[in-house]
Amino acid sequence: MYTLESVNTRYSGRVSFGLLTWIVASAVIAASAGVSYAVLKSNQVAERTELEKINREIAICRLNTNQYRAKADALTNRWAMLDRLNQDGSSLRDITHDQIEQARSTRDTAAISATASR
Repeated sequence: MYTLESVNTRYSGRVSFGLLTWIVASAVIAASAGVSYAVLKSNQVAERTELEKINREIAICRLNTNQYRAKADALTNRWAMLDRLNQDGSSLRDITHDQIEQARSTRDTAAISATASR
């Protein structure tokens, strides 16, 4: 059978002031580290949320820009303009190549006569 013998009763129940100070100091350091970690993690989550919000707004702006570009391209398309003019019964028509050449030659003639008269 086993008997319970006291194991060196000389130091049992004694805690020195230095050891107690170290225990309290380490507890304070551990607690402050835990609080600091919680605060920093909270800030990190808040920043991540803010970045996600900004990225969402950037994506929306890019989408709006692409939609406006597509709308502008559709409005300035030559064939779409021609169809709209025809539907509205406008008297505006395409300019033929001969008209462009005639306008160029008239402009060049006017420029030459203007320089000659100086």
